[in-house]
Parts: sequence; C-alpha cells; structure tokens
Amino acid sequence: MFLFFAVIAAALVIAVLIGGDVRRLSQLRIRHLELLFAAFAVKVAVALLGTAHSQFAVAIARPLNVIGACLLLAVVWFNRRIPGAILFGAGLTLNLVVILAFGGRMPVLLPGDADPNSAALALLKGGLDPLHVALQHPQGLWFIGDIFTIPSIGGHSSLVSIGDLLMAAGVAWLIIRCSQRSPQLQPAYGSNPSP
Repeated sequence: MFLFFAVIAAALVIAVLIGGDVRRLSQLRIRHLELLFAAFAVKVAVALLGTAHSQFAVAIARPLNVIGACLLLAVVWFNRRIPGAILFGAGLTLNLVVILAFGGRMPVLLPGDADPNSAALALLKGGLDPLHVALQHPQGLWFIGDIFTIPSIGGHSSLVSIGDLLMAAGVAWLIIRCSQRSPQLQPAYGSNPSP
C-alpha cells in the first residue's frame, strides 16, 4: 500500500509542477461504481479475515481475493478509455494470473535480509497471511509475484510485483493526464464565410 500512496503523492506534485489543476480530477466519471465498491468491500473482508490468523479464515479469503481482483478488472474494462486504465489493467491482470497460479494468494520470494523477528513474516511463513504465500525458492510464475524491494518510511521495506508497478504507473498517468487542461475540440470540417 505504501507504493500507491507514494505514487499518488508524487503524481499530484508533478501534476501541479507542470501546470495542472488537480481539482479537474473531480470531473472524472467512472462507470459502474457499484462494481468498484463491491471490489473494495471484498478486499476489506479479506483484510478482516486476515486478522483471525486461522487456516479456516485463509481458506475463505483465498477465493474472495480472486473475486475482488475480477471485480476490479471489470471496472477497468468498463472504464478503459480513462487515461492510465489500460496500464492499470495490464498490471492487475498480471497479478490475477499469478494469484490464480498460486491458489488465490500472491507469491512472495523473501529477500535474504528479511527481519526474522517480524510478526508479519511469522504469519507469512506460517501460512496464515490471506493475501500472500511465502516461497522458499523460485517456482512456477514466481517472477510476476512480489519480488521487488521498495524502501519505505521507517526503515522497513515492501515487496511489490511487476503488476503492482504497472498499476501504480497507471494511477500516476491518470492523475497527471486528468489534471491537465483538455485541448479545445476543433471542427473537422466546416464552411468559411466569404469575405
């Protein structure tokens, strides 16, 4: 999540620096908001199931994780003409493919310098993380899983996938592009008055 917050903040700053007006983002019209809300509701349910720290909760969360991604992909499809949507959708598709390949969870190839005392790492290694599954070594489609280390505030780092990076780029493009003034449409043809 840190990646997306950082990208949004950076995109807003860039948009303003190049003369954009971020208030124009309020004019953005998203089709099928009900699917977007449903996708977020499913993601919240998965996060809440994650707090149970049980195999039963993980078993319920895995198909919900896939359903949430499919709902979000449907929203992207219906809004594919919005700047950045195709890029975001490509990243989401990569994430969905690897999640499906690993039974409903994103594979994580743990870096060698991972903090062995981390509570999140203990849940991950114990198989109790509803969103992620730890890989001891590369296998299957691991290369489109969470393999890139992104430093974050507080000295901790996050692992992200190629799909996450594409999704973040799509969000950045949306913010920057939609904050710019739209060019005035000129008629393709017309009659010029006689002098």
